[in-house]
Amino acid sequence: MEGIIKRLSDFSKFFFSFLIVTSPWLFSACGLDTYYVMDRSPSAGHTPAYNEDDHAGKYFEFFSAQNSNVGNDEFRFLGTQVYYKIYSNSSTMLSNHNSIEAVNDSTNYSAAAERMLNYGYRELFTSGGSVTPLVPSGQEGSHVRIRLTNYHEEYVSEENWWSNVARIEIRPSQSEAPAATYVPRRSVGQNYSFDFGRYNKSEYSNNGINYDAPASGDEDFTGSPPSDGKYYVDMYAVAVGRDTTFTTYYSNVEYLGSVTIDSNNEDN
Repeated sequence: MEGIIKRLSDFSKFFFSFLIVTSPWLFSACGLDTYYVMDRSPSAGHTPAYNEDDHAGKYFEFFSAQNSNVGNDEFRFLGTQVYYKIYSNSSTMLSNHNSIEAVNDSTNYSAAAERMLNYGYRELFTSGGSVTPLVPSGQEGSHVRIRLTNYHEEYVSEENWWSNVARIEIRPSQSEAPAATYVPRRSVGQNYSFDFGRYNKSEYSNNGINYDAPASGDEDFTGSPPSDGKYYVDMYAVAVGRDTTFTTYYSNVEYLGSVTIDSNNEDN
């Protein structure tokens, strides 16, 4: 009899282990935590560097994230959001970038995004206000180009507008017409432009746009106004989702690059 009890006990352990491996939903229903993974982050195309002087290269380009939880009714994929931060010096920007990238791996998909947000990165606003997320679900794999500032405001052609015009363009693919276009704005307000160098030019003062340079205390700015007038804008894209408890999940972040904006120069 003792041998039978032992064999039944062994079978019970095997059966319980089998349930754990094959039926994680069962234990979620019993109150154990469920954690979702977003393992399909956006992918960058053109990534500008803050120390490059060529104005034609001052644009960001990426493809929006794919939904890695298709068919899961317990999880809602929201889309791809773009975050940025303005710095008064490049050394702080680079230090924070290295810190973010240090945790940007598959060990914890949300870690890099959470560190980025802790550093004060803000959602990129648009001329249409706060569009959250910038690329919503249903537009996975969209081709996105962003230029924060104007250079002479010359619209050269549809093929290379990003060389000159402040604009956000979202296309279903590189070869298709835009699904949405905006003008980029700072998170401090719908009318706050990234064209800091135009803020003291009288010909721009009556168009309803705020061209003030970032000031101490602005939510999207770190540091004090630089003596040389140069500001550094760092940018990331990340996939965002939410479960039925409204817990937010992030993918790994995708670095989009950084640009320098000279507030002493009307054209950047």
